[in-house]
Amino acid sequence: MARAPKIYRKLIGRRGGIGSLVTLWIAADHVLLVEANLFTERYQRMWFQDIHGFFERPSREAELVIWISLGFFVAGLGLAVFGGGGAGVLDAVGWVVAITSGVTLIYGVFFARQCHFHAVSAVQCSEWANVARRRQARKVIARLEPLIRAAQADAATALHTEMPPLPPGFAVSTEVTEA
Repeated sequence: MARAPKIYRKLIGRRGGIGSLVTLWIAADHVLLVEANLFTERYQRMWFQDIHGFFERPSREAELVIWISLGFFVAGLGLAVFGGGGAGVLDAVGWVVAITSGVTLIYGVFFARQCHFHAVSAVQCSEWANVARRRQARKVIARLEPLIRAAQADAATALHTEMPPLPPGFAVSTEVTEA
């Protein structure tokens, strides 16, 4: 038996927290945002012809994580190198602080949220939580822009059909009068 064609393709990877997961899927004529937690799922659909635009708000999460972990990294490294003068407890504590804050620093540079990405239509403004980095936002816009333009061009041509003729006895005035 032949497989049914897939309707949805993943637009961008998932992002989640403790017990939650957000994914973004693309179909032929819309985008589907799926937010799932332990007990419920929420689906939000945005049609390409209805999307007015995107905007991105900067997030301070990455900057905050980087600066705090950098401070702890320098303090831990200083304690490890200059603290005990040998193989004492202060040296071990310094190395533990330096290593854990170094890992947190790497997370802040490469994975922490840089922006909040929103899609806007006439009736809703939806935050796409799994688009958390500026590079991801540029990829999403580059992938969706041609599809949105095509869908809106089709909708515009459908709206601009020829007007039916006026009934007999009616005329359209093109004269401008001042009040």
